[in-house]
Amino acid sequence: MTTSKSLWTKNFIILFICNALLFMSYNMQVPVLPLYGKKLGMDAAQIGLFVGALMFAGLIVRFFSGRLLKYFSKKLLLIVGVSLYLLTSIGYPLLTPFAFLIVLRVINGLGHGLATTYFATAAADELPMNHLGQGMGMFGVSSMLTASLAPLIAIPLVEHFSFNAFFIFCVIILAIATMLLIFFSPSSTQVNVHQAQSLWAGFDRNFIPHDILMMFLGIITSGVLSYITLFTQKVGIAGVAWFFFASSVVGVLMRPSMGRLLDQRGPFFTMIPSIICMIISLILIILVNSTVMLIIAGIFFGAADGAIFPTLQSWVLKDAPIDRRESITGVFLNCYDLGMGLGSYLMGIIIDWTSYTVMFSVLTGLTVIYLLISVTFKYRLKTFSNL
Repeated sequence: MTTSKSLWTKNFIILFICNALLFMSYNMQVPVLPLYGKKLGMDAAQIGLFVGALMFAGLIVRFFSGRLLKYFSKKLLLIVGVSLYLLTSIGYPLLTPFAFLIVLRVINGLGHGLATTYFATAAADELPMNHLGQGMGMFGVSSMLTASLAPLIAIPLVEHFSFNAFFIFCVIILAIATMLLIFFSPSSTQVNVHQAQSLWAGFDRNFIPHDILMMFLGIITSGVLSYITLFTQKVGIAGVAWFFFASSVVGVLMRPSMGRLLDQRGPFFTMIPSIICMIISLILIILVNSTVMLIIAGIFFGAADGAIFPTLQSWVLKDAPIDRRESITGVFLNCYDLGMGLGSYLMGIIIDWTSYTVMFSVLTGLTVIYLLISVTFKYRLKTFSNL
């Protein structure tokens, strides 16, 4: 792969747009599905399972992410992943019993696992290695850009129209993404570098720090994203859509520069200040008493999320051998989804037993632990590669 290669190729643009549309749907569902579950009579633990089932299902398919490329093209797997998202968005308003919704969420999770893994690695295939961090930071803008718009579209759709209108909108944008992927054409060199791999090809001791950091991030993030809408309703604070908007805009603004800093200064130069921003955000959420305060919390949350996730992802893609990139990325993203799934479910149980305030206090404590783990890894990282 030539290092003088332009970042904005036809393939990269198609992947950028389709990834943006996929995450538009995902980020629209984040604040709305808990409300949908509450409307259907679910308690907090059931809502957590409903939301988190997607993440658990993503775990399964990612174990096969490297092996699947022996039998199917990356293009086909991307189309299948987005199509499963599309089909479940059709099913959510039609099959409302809890058991059926969990099945749909599992199917959605299989699509999520396929799409998120192959979008990331397909984009990395299109980038020159010496600008991989910068390129993946720019690619991450695709998800953050639509994430900034998603809550501003999703919540008004539900409040002023209906949940059915919301799901119809999701179906439309996912159908567009599926059709656009038909025009994606990875080069033969990218397709043929992958060989048959065992299910354990993605487990590598050199990536233990990446995986641990990603799982903790999933737990923390899931608690905020799954319950911030219900929490603000309970305490009577309006404007939760602006929390999501503020966090997403800050994330969009930060991601390209975070990629460059990773290339130049290494991952912890951006991660440690960003984790501190996450702690500040959680404290503000606990103390929130106005929409303005909620928006400020969203700004700090965006500063954290806009740096930590893309930094970790680019770090993995940069260090992973190209012939095991899908497998290692799959395990890495599995750790995130495992954290997201466990976090949403366990935080729901904490809410049922105590309160939203206690739950966000627990998340704050976990984030302090996350900061300590990151500092430890910064100074002891070499020991993992020498085990």
